[in-house]
Amino acid sequence: MDAQQPNPLERVISLRHPGAIGKEDKMNRFFMCVLVGLAFLLAAPEVRADVRLVGTVGSITIDDNAFVPRYTTATLNGTTIKGNVFVRRGAKLIANGAIIEGNVQADRALLVDLKKGTFVNGDVQGEHTRSVRVRGNTVVGGNVQIEEALAPVDVDALLVKFARVDGDVQAKKSAGRLQVIESQIGGNLQFEENYTGPHVIRDNTIYGDLQFFKNWGKGTITGNDVGGNLQFFENRGKGTIIGNYVGGNLQSKENIRPPTIRDNEVEGDIEIE
Repeated sequence: MDAQQPNPLERVISLRHPGAIGKEDKMNRFFMCVLVGLAFLLAAPEVRADVRLVGTVGSITIDDNAFVPRYTTATLNGTTIKGNVFVRRGAKLIANGAIIEGNVQADRALLVDLKKGTFVNGDVQGEHTRSVRVRGNTVVGGNVQIEEALAPVDVDALLVKFARVDGDVQAKKSAGRLQVIESQIGGNLQFEENYTGPHVIRDNTIYGDLQFFKNWGKGTITGNDVGGNLQFFENRGKGTIIGNYVGGNLQSKENIRPPTIRDNEVEGDIEIE
């Protein structure tokens, strides 16, 4: 049997264009990579920048995180925000009946004021922020926390009034007036190492503990329903603990000035030093 003769056309191609078949394979691979990359980009979720909030924002829905730029003011009137809201240095956020499905986080801001039935599904956090207010039938699904606020004694570094907080309310290492009044707290209420006061905790329902530790300034704790313990430890200012219901223990220890304690109904033990 005669040996198979090479195809003359193949010989022409190989002689005139050495490596042509290899180049064609490379081009095919290149186009396949391009198609795969396009398919990946089309399937990937849309990437969007945070939405900038300035001035008055009405009853619209924002499907992303949002922020209030430095030294500006944003007022949300019935606005729905599906993500978090960030309040930058020197900025103010005022929310009237807004819905925020994430957190509200303020860093060195001037004001966060949540009122008129605003709903925040996550936490409300202020760090180095002058004033955080949660009031007027506002509901917070997480915690309300401030730390290292700096306000005059006649300005609310923290105000929780006529509100519901499903988590904890915490104020730490802050100066200015701290007030929690006629509100429902699902977790603990904790004031710790705050400087000036005055500190007012009045007529609340607190399902966890009420802890008042190492604070300066006057502390007034009256008319509260406390499901857990009421603890007043190592404080330096004048204290008043009157007319509370305490489901756990009432404890007062190591205070520079003994607080006035009377007319409390206590289910557990009373320990006063």
